[in-house]
Amino acid sequence: MNIDQLLQFFATGNLFAFFFKSFAILFAFLYLVYAIIVAKQTQILDKTLDAGANGFLFVVSFTQILFGLLLIVLAVLIL
Repeated sequence: MNIDQLLQFFATGNLFAFFFKSFAILFAFLYLVYAIIVAKQTQILDKTLDAGANGFLFVVSFTQILFGLLLIVLAVLIL
């Protein structure tokens, strides 16, 4: 990449798009880590407590993981 291409990159407004996409990917990844941690906590909670609504909690935590993966895919594909 030479200096003319670099100056054109900054002049055309691609810098904002680059930072937006970078932060979107970062936040989507952090949400996925959060969802995985919540799922692990749900598993620990299931071992500790004997409640009847465990299936619902597992579905919610698994749905969060799927949503986190979807967010990463969408963040990579935007712009």
